[in-house]
Amino acid sequence: MGRLRGKVAGITGGASGIGEATARRFAEEGAHVAIADIDAERGRVIADEIRAKGARAIFVETHTEREDECVRFIRRAHDELGRLDVLVNNAGMRLYQTVVEASADSWDAILAVNVKGYAFCAKAAIPLMRRTGGGSIVNVASIRAVVAGGNMVQYDTTKAAVAGLTRAMALDHAGEGIRVNAVCPGPIFTRFHERRAAAAGKTLEAFAAEFGRGTMLGRAGTPAEVAATILFLASDDASYVTGTSLFVDGGQVAI
Repeated sequence: MGRLRGKVAGITGGASGIGEATARRFAEEGAHVAIADIDAERGRVIADEIRAKGARAIFVETHTEREDECVRFIRRAHDELGRLDVLVNNAGMRLYQTVVEASADSWDAILAVNVKGYAFCAKAAIPLMRRTGGGSIVNVASIRAVVAGGNMVQYDTTKAAVAGLTRAMALDHAGEGIRVNAVCPGPIFTRFHERRAAAAGKTLEAFAAEFGRGTMLGRAGTPAEVAATILFLASDDASYVTGTSLFVDGGQVAI
């Protein structure tokens, strides 16, 4: 029996990378999944593929920086799949700028997606989780919550904020049976990095090796490895885990 048998999970940013891997893994573990993303074409394909394997799945095109769209996504997950037990906040954006280069508009844009979007989805999900006795929220942060990336001042700031948001929500809602945790991935090789490799004129193998060079394990991780950690935090296996940020980084931060 799967670890999420009969549970309903909403996953933002579920059309690629860590979000896609999480949606697929959750379905394999018995969950019904609602996928939110701005990539409607890819999101529908993933939902179709999950349904073809026997799980229930829906896709909702969602811009998480807009509170009304977050509310619509969460409500559709609940109404069409019957309940809401798990929320994975994963949708995000990156900007490569120093504080001197960053504009007011770019600050507003990244804070809206990477921080406010997480809060908007949680705000909509928590009352629904209360009705069924609790649930689990997993926020995807980053090692950049605690170590600087270089020319990523806005991204680093938002991921530190996600770690703080996680702790605050965990404390506020522990009495309602709602656990809130974060995962902090290190170098994870996704389609995003495939595009970066192409732009740099490097092979995927060369780029991936260079990307993961600073870890203890000497390699980049995979979205599936992060999804496995998210599954743990979402499941009853982590019933005594809340308010924490779990690093999935090949040991990079510990060096």
